[in-house]
Formats: sequence, C-alpha cells, structure tokens
Amino acid sequence: MDNKELKAKKSQSRPKKKLVRTNREIKRIKWITAITILVVAAITLYFIDTRSYVASVAGKRISKAEFEFFLNQQVAYTEQEENLTTDEEREKFWTTPADGQDPWEEAKIKALDLAKEYAVQLIKAKESGMKVDTEIKTEVLYLLASMQGQMTDKQFTDYIKGLYGVTPRQLQRIWENYRLIDRFKEGYIEENYEADPPGQEEIKNYYTENKNSFDEVDLSYVIFYKYDRENYEDLSEEEIEQKRQLANEALEKIKNGENMDSVIEDYTEETVSSEDSEEPDPIGKLTLQYFEGNSLVEWAFENKVGDVDIIETDYVIYVARIENRTDFDDVSEDVKNSMEEEAKEEFYDDVLDEWSLEPKYNIIKNDTVYEAISYKK
Repeated sequence: MDNKELKAKKSQSRPKKKLVRTNREIKRIKWITAITILVVAAITLYFIDTRSYVASVAGKRISKAEFEFFLNQQVAYTEQEENLTTDEEREKFWTTPADGQDPWEEAKIKALDLAKEYAVQLIKAKESGMKVDTEIKTEVLYLLASMQGQMTDKQFTDYIKGLYGVTPRQLQRIWENYRLIDRFKEGYIEENYEADPPGQEEIKNYYTENKNSFDEVDLSYVIFYKYDRENYEDLSEEEIEQKRQLANEALEKIKNGENMDSVIEDYTEETVSSEDSEEPDPIGKLTLQYFEGNSLVEWAFENKVGDVDIIETDYVIYVARIENRTDFDDVSEDVKNSMEEEAKEEFYDDVLDEWSLEPKYNIIKNDTVYEAISYKK
C-alpha cells in the first residue's frame, strides 16, 4: 500500500467534525459561560470588598478611607504635641519604639477608638430614623467649595489629601456623616439631659481658674518695625538699635504722664490698615483675647491695668500700656453658659462611653487591611 492510499484510509476512518451545534448544546455552552463569568466576578468582588474596610462595629463597616482620616488626625495631633517639625524628626519618632511601645501602632489603636465612636453614633442616628439629607449635602458641598476657592481640582485634591489623608469625595462623605452625628447629638441632649444650673459661687470659682479663657484686655501701643515694610528686608542691627532708643523715649514720656494718644501720633510707624474700609481700625488700639505663643498677648494678660512696658518680638517692637481688662461681673453670664455647655458635653460623652462598652458594639478588625497600613514618610 503506497503513501497516498494509506493517507486516504486514515482520512476515511477519522470522524467528521460537527459544523452545526444543536440548540441544546448552544444553551449548555451559554450556561457554562455565564456561570464562569459570575464565579470570576464574585471572586473579584470578594477580594475587592475584603480589602475595602478596616473594621466593623455591629455590622457597620469602617472603610479604609474613614480609618485613614482618623489616623491622619491622630498623627497630626501627636506630631504637634511632640513638637515634630521636620521630616527627619517625624520619621524617627514613628519608626522608633519607646519604652517598649510602637508609636505607630499606638496611633492606629487611638484612630480605631475614634472610628468606633464615629460608627456607634452613626448606628444610633440611623436607628432613630435620621439620615443624610439634601440640607446636609448642601452644607458640606458649600464648605468644600469655599475651601477650594481658586484652586484647580488637582491642587485641591492634593491639598485635601495632605491635610486629611483622603480624597475630597471621601472627605465629603465623612463630613456628611459627622453633620448627621451632630444633629443626633443635639437632639439626644435636648431630649435626655436634665440641667443642674451652677450656683454663683461655682461660677466665680470656675472663672478664677480660667480667667484667660473669658477676659479681654484693651491696649494702647506704639509700634516700630524691625524690617523695611516696602521690600520686607530685615533692617541692620544699627537701624534696629535706633528704633529701640525711640521706643525707650516713648516709654519714658508715657511714664511721665504724657497723653498716650499724643505719644502714639508722634512715634508709631503704623498706618491705617485699609484705606478702603469705611471704619478702619484705630491706630494704636487693640482688644485682645488670650492665646499662647504671642509675646504681646502673654504680657498683656500677665500684667495689670495701667502697666506699661516695651515688648520686643522677632519683627516688631511695641511700647504698650494696658488700658482695661474685663472682670467677673463683665463675663459672668459667658462663664455660666460655658459651664452649662461643658456639662452637656460631659453628659453626652458619658453616654457614648456606655454605648461603646456594650458587647454588641465590639469592634472587629479586618486584620489583613489593618496590618497593611504602615507608616509612610
């Protein structure tokens, strides 16, 4: 048998391929294909879903974005408390264990506590029938728009990411939830808090312990600048010394009883703050509220009415006199209101602590995602 005959015989013995499938076979193939797609999609969604949240509280998931928001706030607070100002200082602090504790893990634990409180309050708000409505959405959108101002979308995204650790859209959702929590909190306090107004003696004692939080101080002052106000260049030490001498002259005139307004007019380098203002701030006059870190403010609150002195900062030299300071009678109503608001906050915080201790609100970590969140410089 030659090769041609052998090939022909093999070809005849080989079964012919079906060129047309039956309807039953087509349906079976479609069914298998559909099941395969669904299985693949389910597996994909499962992996995406299991990596989208960090923990859950009573079935309420804390998303990765929400947790990173709280972690970012905790990190910023800690860095401020520790006075960490450079990247090197921050990296060393967060990556170096101290007293057997990992500072990064400590920050994550505190962020998890904040996230739990957030979740518990959202659950309570929704159980009471409250939800994020159009009014809340509008408030938050307006706030975000005012923050963005003239920034491009990319600039704004970078700014929000740096400040809060999330995107603007994620921040919008978190702020909407917080506004809902605020509404719930206000309503809960109004319905459940029983006021116990403080007595006059309590109010006075509270004021004595917290004077700076309530008082205002009126100052008159002369100002000398230690820099050229046109080009913002520092003056020479010789030029600054000449201004110190002028400040001492002004100080002596005030101490000798010369009219303060006349001394201000003769010596101050200050000009009207805004020519376009209908009621410009008067030159050489200030009403101060207390805040730390400002030499003039701290001097004013540490001294008494009538005291006059020179206060020098990095950029200016003041010759200041304390003209007036509020006392208890001036601010007693503010003190009472503050104490009442503080009592309401303490009441709500105690209730929130009680809720958080209930077993049904135990937080369940998604360890895979939680452990993957590491410090990044």
